[in-house]
Amino acid sequence: MNGLYVIDTHVLIWYFLGSPRLKGELKERVDDTRNWNGRLLVPTIVLAEALYVAEKGRAVFNFDELYRLVRGDPGFEIVGFTSEILEEAARCRDIPEMHDRIIVATARFFAAGILTKDEIIGRVSEKTNL
Repeated sequence: MNGLYVIDTHVLIWYFLGSPRLKGELKERVDDTRNWNGRLLVPTIVLAEALYVAEKGRAVFNFDELYRLVRGDPGFEIVGFTSEILEEAARCRDIPEMHDRIIVATARFFAAGILTKDEIIGRVSEKTNL
């Protein structure tokens, strides 16, 4: 199975922690993508959110280790917030939270699926076949 997915903040953190909160299907999708030469796109907004979560103690993990994993594993690719993604985010008006809009816009820009537990992102991605 070869795929291209944008990974959201919760999925990334829970995967890194090996958390049971990460549903089996999502964990398998991340594992399969990494093992079969797919790409997991990690928007910079996801990394910024992960840093915030770590700093505020909302989940206990070492952000520096997570960041090293993402930077060092060829299955992960960090993608920046470009003007093209901003323009796509401006069209995602049915998503109230800006960071979620950026995640969806990134997926649309790269024609990628989204690995998320967020219901709003999930509904939008299903509607638009991401």
